[in-house]
Amino acid sequence: MIALLVLALPAGAQDIAGFWKTTLARLAAEPITATIEDTREPLPYKKFRVEYRSLGGVRVRAFLALPIRGGEAPRPLRAIVTVPGYGGLQQGVMLGECQRGYAILQVYPRSQGPSAELWKIDGPEKLTWCLDRPDGAYYQGAYADVIRGVDYLVTRPDIDRDRIAIAGTSEGGGIAIAVASLDTRLKAVVALLPFLCDMRRAARTDGALVKKLLDQAGFNDEAHLRTLDYFDPLQLVSTLRSPALLSSGGVKSLFHDPELTHTSSETSARTRAQASPMA
Repeated sequence: MIALLVLALPAGAQDIAGFWKTTLARLAAEPITATIEDTREPLPYKKFRVEYRSLGGVRVRAFLALPIRGGEAPRPLRAIVTVPGYGGLQQGVMLGECQRGYAILQVYPRSQGPSAELWKIDGPEKLTWCLDRPDGAYYQGAYADVIRGVDYLVTRPDIDRDRIAIAGTSEGGGIAIAVASLDTRLKAVVALLPFLCDMRRAARTDGALVKKLLDQAGFNDEAHLRTLDYFDPLQLVSTLRSPALLSSGGVKSLFHDPELTHTSSETSARTRAQASPMA
């Protein structure tokens, strides 16, 4: 009876923090065993295929792009980690942006893009996969995969470990907020139209993808929403200390909410007041 009562309540901040402390400790215990391969494509920059080990021994793929530099001995590069949208292929930052003087690491979390060739979920949707409890749910591994991408970058002498940012659109934007809230090495965040945010509100909003997927799986109930609390950027963002640039949009009838407008204005003001260390 007590267990049923607990499952009927939203996850608490202490429970969420403890879960991620344990998860990140498990990730840190995994050897990264990274490999890198020059793709040798005819591009105006250098492109590499990276593969590394993440949570639970799952291997993940990423692409690294570096600008071609000549002349004086080059200083370490600023870096941007980017993550795809929910479709798993379209990245938020293109590799060619490295020509502006950045290193770009496109991470494809487990079961997305080229990483799906190494490991894939045995269900139709990432959001609802193994959602009976937080340990083992899809986004536990996905967030860890992106954090492990940061682990990889800081092993490289050509990367300035104090100037790493994260950016994404849609699912990638939600992951960017969540991961930057969990990993203080990320010094700036750009989240465009972030998905996965405030999933409890989305679960009761007609037309929202979260509601559609939960309804299809028969999981739009308190027990499964409680699991999603552990991965909702809304629940994690209180620990975010880096400047963030966010954008949002949608049907006016769904987003005209005084509470959301007030929160957005406060976030924008705080963001403008902070100077990004990536500049």
